[in-house]
Amino acid sequence: MRSRPMGKNNLFKQRWTEEWRHFSKYLKYVFNDHAVIAFFFLFGALLFAYQHMLQTLPVNWWTQLCLALVLLLTLIFFKTPASFVKPADAVFFLGDDQQLKQLWKTATNYSMIINSLIEGGLVLIFWPLMLKLFSINLIIICLFTALMMLVKAYFTYQKAHQVAAFKPATPQLLNWQAIARFEEQRLNTIYTFFNLFVDVPGLQSSIKSHPWLEKLRSFWPGYHTDALLPMYVTTFIRKQQYLGLWVRTLVLGSLLIPFTSGYLLLILLGFLEYLFIAQLIPLAGGYRRLIFDYVIPVDVQDRQRAFHQLGWPLVMMLNLVWTSILLICQPISINQGFMMILLVIFGLSLVFLYSDRIIANTFKRRVKHASKK
Repeated sequence: MRSRPMGKNNLFKQRWTEEWRHFSKYLKYVFNDHAVIAFFFLFGALLFAYQHMLQTLPVNWWTQLCLALVLLLTLIFFKTPASFVKPADAVFFLGDDQQLKQLWKTATNYSMIINSLIEGGLVLIFWPLMLKLFSINLIIICLFTALMMLVKAYFTYQKAHQVAAFKPATPQLLNWQAIARFEEQRLNTIYTFFNLFVDVPGLQSSIKSHPWLEKLRSFWPGYHTDALLPMYVTTFIRKQQYLGLWVRTLVLGSLLIPFTSGYLLLILLGFLEYLFIAQLIPLAGGYRRLIFDYVIPVDVQDRQRAFHQLGWPLVMMLNLVWTSILLICQPISINQGFMMILLVIFGLSLVFLYSDRIIANTFKRRVKHASKK
């Protein structure tokens, strides 16, 4: 039996409350005691690095161009509109989709406001650099910030209508299936972040084939000798959750190198390596439900060895790229060489020692819980 019609924004309030109730269950794991302490020290280190950059950064066309490009890049992030539309809504509201249209319109306006506020916060971070590199006053910077916020709101509006439009366009109809799929992708992105700290049930990662990477699989060390490694390497290449993780770690570390140095840089890069390995470890538990996992015995040691063969080339490639950028951006010194050696040792210890303990404890818990059922 169909429920009574809701008020103008009641459906939006219901969906918004329901979504944040789900988010709150995971936020307590993200901001636990240990994470808050780690974020506190990381935030302090970034503030120190930012202050050092303000004092030492030269004023020339190159630094001005870099800042302008960074400000333009902020328009790319956080422009995804929320719709709060579920896959079943297209059937449930069949024949009377006015509530659903109102939900979509309200959610679009909500997304425009939130994304523009986030854009304002991102631009606000760069205010000190803008005052240093450009001969402008505070009023012009405020107007520029307002303009960037309006542009972000417009991008959000355009994205929402682009997703909802049929091809060819039909102004009176909205593509509810496309809207629902896009909303699932948005939620999947958020839950992927939560999955860095706690297992999120039912999380699905997009799978995409990369032909040029597929050709390199056979050159992976140990690819032809380890039974599990080909599946791990294929999963890493095709699953966006893991490949994107490696790329983000590489890019973030590369962006830190020109602006930080010494042991602060070592700590930040080591922290990125730790986050990468910690988020890669769940791959070792893959394929455990396939039948050959029981017909052909695969024990924890086999998974650990396969993870070693997967992890150490990835860590070495990270450090190789970071070392190359370090040699280009900063003067060569013995301290730099010593620092990068320490970083390599730390990364390999995460792969060969830390991962062994986490994988072994994970499978012990699973066996213990299974024996109680």
